Amino acid sequence: MRLRLRIVALGLLVVWLPAATGEGSWVAMDLDQARLQADEARDELDELTRRYEVTFSALEEARDEFAALAYREIELNAEAAAIDAQLNNRARRAFMHGSTRVLDSLLTATEPTTAIQRASLFATVYDRESAGLEDVLAVRTALDQTRALARDQQERLSVLAAELAEAQRVLEARFEVAQQTVQSIEQMAERQRTINRGSQQGVYACPLDPEVTHFIDSWGFARSGGRRHKGTDIMGPMGAPVFAFTAGVIQRHYNSQLGGLMLYLRGDDGSTYLYTHLQGFAARGAPGTRVAAGEHIAFNGNTGNARGGAPHIHFERHPGGGAAVNPYSWLVAACF
Repeated sequence: MRLRLRIVALGLLVVWLPAATGEGSWVAMDLDQARLQADEARDELDELTRRYEVTFSALEEARDEFAALAYREIELNAEAAAIDAQLNNRARRAFMHGSTRVLDSLLTATEPTTAIQRASLFATVYDRESAGLEDVLAVRTALDQTRALARDQQERLSVLAAELAEAQRVLEARFEVAQQTVQSIEQMAERQRTINRGSQQGVYACPLDPEVTHFIDSWGFARSGGRRHKGTDIMGPMGAPVFAFTAGVIQRHYNSQLGGLMLYLRGDDGSTYLYTHLQGFAARGAPGTRVAAGEHIAFNGNTGNARGGAPHIHFERHPGGGAAVNPYSWLVAACF
């Protein structure tokens, strides 16, 4: 019995749906779909677990059968050795007494009755020796068959052991992926907030984990070269995950002396969001990728003119892709 095991790549298990204008419910629908697929993955794990147990049971039975065959082989070897010893003794006795003893015995009989009795006796001895030879042949045939069965069983054991190892590998991998998937879904759901205030309508998430970040309204603060601050600095640990502020598409990456590594997110709410001073980009932060609010897209850093300073995200909001406006109140609603 060979198992036909396959690994189905789960990924994030999110099926993106068209954005509903002015509503954030589509993300919740995505999460419901993702949880449904996670449940299906658990069902597949149940089936894989069943297959594993069936294979393990078959392997244990095969081991028992092999042990029984090995014990039977020992018994047959002992029987064959005993019969061989008996035949060797008979052969030695026949050699010592000579092959003419039977004929002499018959010819020296003085009475017909005596001759008939002696002939009957020798026939009985001959039959017993023939039976011994038949026993030898039967035992050796059984021994050969047992050895052949044992070899076949050993091959079956090897096949089952390989299948069991593969089932275990796949099972462990599936459990790990399923666990990570469910955790990522739950964590993303925890980061999301449905906001209904003024022009901020929909599902949003704090760009950094609210438990490890802090920011103030620094809009308009003085900067070098006579500039004014046109965003909010979101402080957080170096390398901390950076999340999509809302659902949309990663528009592009950029690298400049001022902003360092930068990411543009074109939100489905009509605004473009700029993240700067990043340390790097996550797999889901690649240009052209559609993301949900709270998805991991980058890593916090201090590149650009922030190098050597505290790691943070300079975060900007550009309604309609136009001029930057103060994002502070939108961040507060999403983070606290």
